[in-house]
Order: sequence, then structure tokens, then C-alpha cells
Amino acid sequence: MNYNEIDVDKIVNEVSTAVAQGNYRKATKKESMEVRLAALALLVKNMQGEMHNIVQNERELIHA
Repeated sequence: MNYNEIDVDKIVNEVSTAVAQGNYRKATKKESMEVRLAALALLVKNMQGEMHNIVQNERELIHA
């Protein structure tokens, strides 16, 4: 899934409208876990990128 292609504003508006109209249900345990795991995966990916940058900076300092 390419997160950059998701129209977040559209989805938020659709969810807000559904809630206002009473057209919603609670997420199942599986759905809830999928959302949490997706968020965790994105956090880990971002942390890996930051760690990569830190390592690269340290290498450059060592060889400077």
C-alpha cells in the first residue's frame, strides 16, 4: 500500500459524515490490530531512516 496515494482529508470527511449520521460500527479486534500494526510499522520505518542518517553522519565525522 502506498500511503502517499491515500486522500486522508477525503477519508476523514467520509468518516465524520458517517458518524454524524449514525452509520458506523465499532472496529473488530482484527481491524483494530491491523491499524495499530500499520502505525507501528510506519514508526519503525521512520526510526530506521533516522538511525541510518545518524550512522552516516557519524561515519562522515570519523573520516573527516
